[in-house]
Amino acid sequence: MARLNDFLFNVNLKELNSFIEKQGTTRFYLKGESMCEQGQVCRRVAIVRKGYFKYSVINAIGDVCVTGFSFHGEVVTDFVCSFMFGKAAFTSISAGCDAEVIEIDLDTVRQYMAERYPDFVWQTSAQLLVEAYNRYLDLHTKPPKQRYIELISHCNEDISLIPLQEIASYLSISRRQLQRIRETIV
Repeated sequence: MARLNDFLFNVNLKELNSFIEKQGTTRFYLKGESMCEQGQVCRRVAIVRKGYFKYSVINAIGDVCVTGFSFHGEVVTDFVCSFMFGKAAFTSISAGCDAEVIEIDLDTVRQYMAERYPDFVWQTSAQLLVEAYNRYLDLHTKPPKQRYIELISHCNEDISLIPLQEIASYLSISRRQLQRIRETIV
């Protein structure tokens, strides 16, 4: 499994992080509070300082499916639709627990990065595509236990913040199956 949010390590984010740190403001989100709703344009970019955020979608039968996470020190925004194209997000982004971020307006960041780092969108897009494709392949080639082990090796202490149902959803398995996997590892 590609490292979760691998694109963050393959794209130079120093300029972006520095800009957000200098120009952004601290904001607190309560557990479940939304940064962006599916079907709306995400208007902010943030760096997670405490807690975590989850990306989710509603499936055809109305269940919430977790598609990703952003942890401490990572950027959280809807890059694919809102940042790149100013369009509505395919996912909702919400605080998975009480969280603290340094946040800034997305349009301000987009303009700054276009001026200072013109290849940013192209490079980040390419890395996101590779990450998404690797995750897609992992779902078809790796058993759930292996995907879980790889997930916990990336998340370290952050994994303890995430409810089992969210982890199971992210891995595309049932909570019961996840519990069985966890029992074989402990």
